[in-house]
Amino acid sequence: MDKIHLPKEIYERLDLQENEEIEIVDLAADSFTIRKVNARKSDKAAKWFIIPTIISALIFIIFAFVLKHPHVIALSGNESLATAVITVANAVGMLTFISAYFSRRKEFYKQMTKRSYWRTFATVTLSVLLIVILATMGLFWFLGQIFYGVSFGLFTSTLLFTIFSGIINYVMIFVVDTFSINMMVTMLLVVSVGGFVSSMATNGNQYWWQRNFSLLGTQASRSSWQFNLTLIVSAALFAALIDYIFVALRQKAGSHYRQNILQVLLTLCAISIALVGLVPNDPGWMHIAHDIVAQLIVLFMAISILGIRWFLPNADPNLYRMSYFIVALILISYVLWHPIHYLTLTAFEILSFSLSFAWLLLLVNTLINMLWNTKKIYQVSLNGIEEKSEK
Repeated sequence: MDKIHLPKEIYERLDLQENEEIEIVDLAADSFTIRKVNARKSDKAAKWFIIPTIISALIFIIFAFVLKHPHVIALSGNESLATAVITVANAVGMLTFISAYFSRRKEFYKQMTKRSYWRTFATVTLSVLLIVILATMGLFWFLGQIFYGVSFGLFTSTLLFTIFSGIINYVMIFVVDTFSINMMVTMLLVVSVGGFVSSMATNGNQYWWQRNFSLLGTQASRSSWQFNLTLIVSAALFAALIDYIFVALRQKAGSHYRQNILQVLLTLCAISIALVGLVPNDPGWMHIAHDIVAQLIVLFMAISILGIRWFLPNADPNLYRMSYFIVALILISYVLWHPIHYLTLTAFEILSFSLSFAWLLLLVNTLINMLWNTKKIYQVSLNGIEEKSEK
């Protein structure tokens, strides 16, 4: 068997023993991946999703008889297949996710610190719950529009429920098996964009945009709970993500007061976003409190963006250029709204939110690259090949 010589730090990083085997995979024109032979992840989702699926199917059948629907079950409605999937299947799926996430905690300790793992546990769980609820609600709303008024027998309903439940449980275990920092970023994107778009579509007032963006979280909107919950969960997920990244950054490069100040500002921004969801823009004192916390978001974001060169002096120069470009776009949109009145308040709020959210994703991506995508150059040695050719 051919041998390969690895630098000591890579040897230790892979936790290799003397004469242990490694494999080279994902061969491309100029790159490949090295990993331990026993490091391949088994597909636990394919093995373990069946048990919670059977349990949820039995619960569905029991509820069908308890609610006196043993023969015909509607696709949508209060006591329907859709309600069963959204409540029972998602509840069992979340228990599956929590069990799988908890059982792999020792493996996650290698990716993040023990403290970061427990800090992110509740946030990640709540985010996943919100994603699956919004996804299943959207799916059954769509199916209800296509198959309006359709009903199924108990056998067909149970079969369909089992299929949906199986998919949910499989996805839950698969998410845990493939969980990473990049997945947290994806979850933040899905929760934020999906939640806001869903709130816009289901708020019950087609002319909501004539007032302001915050109307979606008030009593005037039927989907206010979705909008406010989206803000709260997005803020919690963003705060957990920032905490995760900065803890890892301190472990790698040491503690720097500039980075600590940036973390505090971003955390305060996340707290303010959550408060906007907790204090909707309803009349009275809530309106005043809502405006104050909304202005705090602007303050913390402005300091973070304008001072990014001071906070992260060694970051990618593209971050600085994009930060100032985004500030310029926000200022232009403000001028188009207030003095010129070309944009409505809602349009200005959506533009400002989109640009600020884009900057946050850019910042997170930059910090991730600073942490895990660092490059190191090694000199190539051909001793092994020369020795083999001489023989």
